[in-house]
Amino acid sequence: MIDIDGSYLEGGGQIIRTALTLSAITKKSVKIKDIRANRPKPGLAAQHLTCARAVRSICRGKLSHCEIGSSELDFEPGEIFGGRYEFNVGTAGSTILVAQTILPILIFAEKASEVRIVGGTHVMKSPSYDYFEKVFLPAVSLFGAEVNCELVRSGYYPRGGGEIKLLVTPSKLKGNEIWNGEEESHVIIRVSGLPISIGIREKKVFVQNKIEHVRVFEEEGDAGNAILTWSGFFGAYGLGEKGKRAEGVAQEVLDEMKKERGNADVDKHLADQLMIYAALAEGISRIKASEITTHSETNKYVIDKFLAEKIKINGNEIIVG
Repeated sequence: MIDIDGSYLEGGGQIIRTALTLSAITKKSVKIKDIRANRPKPGLAAQHLTCARAVRSICRGKLSHCEIGSSELDFEPGEIFGGRYEFNVGTAGSTILVAQTILPILIFAEKASEVRIVGGTHVMKSPSYDYFEKVFLPAVSLFGAEVNCELVRSGYYPRGGGEIKLLVTPSKLKGNEIWNGEEESHVIIRVSGLPISIGIREKKVFVQNKIEHVRVFEEEGDAGNAILTWSGFFGAYGLGEKGKRAEGVAQEVLDEMKKERGNADVDKHLADQLMIYAALAEGISRIKASEITTHSETNKYVIDKFLAEKIKINGNEIIVG
C-alpha cells in the first residue's frame, strides 16, 4: 500500500489523479489521506469522483471511501482493459482532466479504446479542449503515445454538457529530449451563445500584435467565450467573464503567452502534465520548463512514491531516467 498525503504542497486534485493513474499501471494499491485539506471546499469534488470511478472501471479495481466530500480514499487496482467507455462528470467539471487521468492507463491496455466524456470542455483551472488537442497531445506523441481526439460540442460553466471523444492505441513509451515545436503563433477563439462581435474584437487584439493565424468559432449553446494562443509546446488560455471587456480577455492571454517563451522547451503547465509520461517511458527524458511550479513539485512527490525517485529537477529542467 502506497500512502499519499493529499495536502502536500499544491494539495489539489492532481495528487488524486496522478496517484490513481500510477496505481493502475504499477498495480500498487494506494491510500490518499487529507484530500484537498487546505482548499475552501476540502475533499473530493464531482470531477475527482469521475476520475476515480473511471480508473476503477478501466482496471476493474476496488474503491473505498469514495464519495463527494470524502477526505480520503483507498484504491486497489486490477487488470487494465481497453475497449469502449463512457464517463459523465455531471457538472461543468473538466472532461480534459478526466482524459489526462485515464490516457496513460489506456496506453498500457492490450487493445485500443474509444472513450466518450461529458462535462466541461472550456472551464477555469484546467486545460481547455483546444490546449489538449493543439499543445498537450502533440507533446505526448513525442513519447510514442498514439491518441486522437474530437470535440463533439463545447461545454462551459456552470452547466457543462460538453462532450469529447478519444481513440487511444496501446503504445510503447520512449524517452524524449528533443522539443522542436512550431515557431508560428496561432489562436482559436470560441464564442457560444453570445454576439460574434466579441470574438471579432478579440481577434483584432491578436492581429494588431502581428499574429495572423486566428480562427473564430461561433457555437450554439450556453454562454461562453474561450481563447487559446499557442506556438509549438507553449500555450496560454483564458475565459471571457461577465463584465470583462473582450479586448481585456484577449490581452491577458497574449501577455501570459509572452511570459512563457524564452529559454525553455515547454510552458510551465505542460511540464508537469508530461512528467508522468517521461517517468513511464523507457530511456532518458529532459524537459526544460518556462518555470517549475508547485504543481510540478507536487507531481514529483507522487511519482517518486511509485517509481523510486526517478525524477530530478535541476533549475528549470526536469530530468527523468
